[in-house]
Amino acid sequence: MAQMIPGHAQEEDSKAFLQRRGILFRKTASFFVSPLALGTHLGEMNGEDSLRYQEAIMHAFNKGINMIDTALNYRGMRSERDIGICLMKAIVDVAVLRREELVISTKAGILPGDIDAGLVPKDYLQNILLKREIIHPEDIHSFRHHRHVLSPSYFDFAIGESRKHLNLETIDIYYVHNPEYSLIPLGEREFYRQLVRLFGRLEEQVRQGHIRFYGIATWDGLISSPAAEGYLSLEKLVACAREAGGDGHHCAFIQLPYSPGRLAAAQMKNQQVKGKWLTALEAATELGLYITVSAPLQAGRALVRDDAKTILSGIIHTDGILAAMVGMKQREHVTENTSVILS
Repeated sequence: MAQMIPGHAQEEDSKAFLQRRGILFRKTASFFVSPLALGTHLGEMNGEDSLRYQEAIMHAFNKGINMIDTALNYRGMRSERDIGICLMKAIVDVAVLRREELVISTKAGILPGDIDAGLVPKDYLQNILLKREIIHPEDIHSFRHHRHVLSPSYFDFAIGESRKHLNLETIDIYYVHNPEYSLIPLGEREFYRQLVRLFGRLEEQVRQGHIRFYGIATWDGLISSPAAEGYLSLEKLVACAREAGGDGHHCAFIQLPYSPGRLAAAQMKNQQVKGKWLTALEAATELGLYITVSAPLQAGRALVRDDAKTILSGIIHTDGILAAMVGMKQREHVTENTSVILS
């Protein structure tokens, strides 16, 4: 493996980074984050958008955003690689940042493609994952057009790939990506059994220093009716983590959508904790989980109702939300959006 950047986000360093830049900050048990994070989901799988992302990421660091969110499958693995280029440049080549100041999160579970290798997801599955016996056919859970896995061996592989792309020895937050895609075909009992097994492997990845914390990043699972297909229980999620890692488990973060058009996380009391029905935001707080939100601007669709600054200000000041992941591959969008988090 090529040169890797050691370390991980630290409390004092991350706080000092945000204070120097006059940015509002939010505290977790181990580090501080800006209330806005730069998301990297949208965009084309080409060099032009990679250059745009790299410029936006470097500008975000300069403006005071210290949290970057991505996933192995985003833009055919290019999003992780773009972040890795920026981290190597900022921390190693020009040394304007320190690893301990930054919080990096990524995800796996949805089977990816690799644009740089010329492999669409179907070919990546056949030529890499199955051929190398990283996973087996019975590990693949199909739901509509999605292929999803919970196999511990796949996550060992995926974490290694993400660390290589990001040039990091340790990833701060690692999410199981849209686990409801496995829950639906597996059924609830088998799903939670497999989740315990996966969480046990993620605890081992923590012990090895490859990741710091883990959790789940969801789409519909945490904000749907308990009777709905694919519904995820936060209380059961934490029970799985406790079974896998004891009371000192490292399952600490969840990601869910929240926007003017999707307010269920703060309005629907669909999560039961100790016999009491709570909203997803309330339940996560009650269970000691930190909440990051995805798609706050609904890929721009929310902007027909209001401007970005007004929407983002309302979201980041919603009780229980740690940070909002905002897709930004334009330098000017970074400048505009960070004005919302100036202290």
